[in-house]
Amino acid sequence: MSTTRPLTSQNATTLPLNDVEEEAPRVLQLGAYLRISDDDRDPETGELSREGVTNQLKECHALAADLRGEIVRVYDDNDTSASDPFIVRKDFEQLLKDLQAGIIDGFVFKHSDRVARQAFDAARVCQIFERNDKLVGRAVTGGTDLSTDNGRAMFVMQAVMGGVEASSIRRRKADANRHKAVDGKDHTGRRAWGWDENGRLVQPYAELRKKAILDIGDGATVSQIQADWAEAGILGKNGKPVLYKTVILRITHPRNCGYKAYMPTRERRGNPPPWGPDIIMYDTKGKPVIGEWERLVTPEQYWRAIRVLEKRKDAAKQKGQTGGSRPGHRTHLLSGLLRCGKCSTRLTASARTIKGEKVPFYRCPITNNGCGGITRSAAKLEEYVEELYLEAFAKKIARQAKRTGATETRKITAAESRLSEISKEIEEVMARRKPEAKRRISTTQALDLISELEEERGKLRHQVRELSAKIEEHRKTSPALLKEWVDYTTDKKRHEMGKLIKAVIVEKAPRGRHFDPNSVDIGWVEED
Repeated sequence: MSTTRPLTSQNATTLPLNDVEEEAPRVLQLGAYLRISDDDRDPETGELSREGVTNQLKECHALAADLRGEIVRVYDDNDTSASDPFIVRKDFEQLLKDLQAGIIDGFVFKHSDRVARQAFDAARVCQIFERNDKLVGRAVTGGTDLSTDNGRAMFVMQAVMGGVEASSIRRRKADANRHKAVDGKDHTGRRAWGWDENGRLVQPYAELRKKAILDIGDGATVSQIQADWAEAGILGKNGKPVLYKTVILRITHPRNCGYKAYMPTRERRGNPPPWGPDIIMYDTKGKPVIGEWERLVTPEQYWRAIRVLEKRKDAAKQKGQTGGSRPGHRTHLLSGLLRCGKCSTRLTASARTIKGEKVPFYRCPITNNGCGGITRSAAKLEEYVEELYLEAFAKKIARQAKRTGATETRKITAAESRLSEISKEIEEVMARRKPEAKRRISTTQALDLISELEEERGKLRHQVRELSAKIEEHRKTSPALLKEWVDYTTDKKRHEMGKLIKAVIVEKAPRGRHFDPNSVDIGWVEED
């Protein structure tokens, strides 16, 4: 005899229990959160292996099945740190939003420290589960169950302990990296563009990087290098042309000339990209640490390029401009050199259309305190100034025929010797402030002395850079320039002319169509 179950309505007919279709249990719609901090990369392609998160997903699928659920959404923060408060984990944030919105019934994960390694993040997760006790939150290992008070307490404890462990690892890694830097070894991090993991040059990238450094020293602009790389098919991580700031970083990095550079991550974070020369590692004798990799250029070639970029930055600052070393391509040879003979304002380049053709000319602008009283044809003026420059350059070669950079080399040797002495003097000053020192000095006196020595050290290092650049300049200054001049770009010609010409004063020309050389006065740069 079958039993019956009363229905909610009093007038409803009772049915035998074996005639009622029981509803199948609902399948839980779960998410799976995956993460490891540092995934391995393929040395050739740079692609992530994803082995760790792939294994995590398999285990999450198995756990979801045990819970009578299925994985409907995967939250993947592969190769992302959870202990760094400055890093936003996109999929973690999306997971919290989906839990709050009820889009999923909960989530599964490998272990608590995969989800959170900061007390703040752990608290955010726990708050969601405290407000909705129907949510599922289970770990594959570690025994965490976010639906219970004890489980949430365990989750927070495991997350915080994981954060402590990560902090210790970072500290040990930073210390190890610093020691490697002092020894001239590459520390852990991304492989430098143009080198393999063993420090050998990789072509064609190394040659492109080397050519960029040499071209900058010869007057090319960073924008021009950026365009050359784009034409060669060099792309960034996003598949787009390399950014301007990336080109700057690659050109100015000290490793180009074999120098070791180091700057801790905590100092990089929140600051603009470092200027290459500012992150060079120096040994106890005050000399740059030499790295264990193949260099691209000589120190002299590197400092020559740096000198060019720094001069551009300084010139831009004097004009009240920003961006310093970011001039675009020059289309007019004398841009920036010409000044009005009446009001001294810089002439600007423009063009007018005559018989369907654009004819360039220079004029004094009415804006920027200009008088608008000078206008001159570009072709004739450029031809005349260029001719005078080449004559002056030929005379300079004759005067410098015997200069080989010997004077600069002697000065560099003397400066490096003094740098070594300064390092020893700083050590002595630090020792003299200790109580057991025979000639003890106060901490205040020690700091004053060290400040003076550090200032002297900074000046000497800058002097070595300038002298190294001059040695390369002497080497590059040769009769070959006269032969190659015709093939130079406008940028390169303008750069070379700026070394000899300070400014060109253009006076108002007499009436008539003939060019008058007497209306042009060139101010030459005085030689060192």
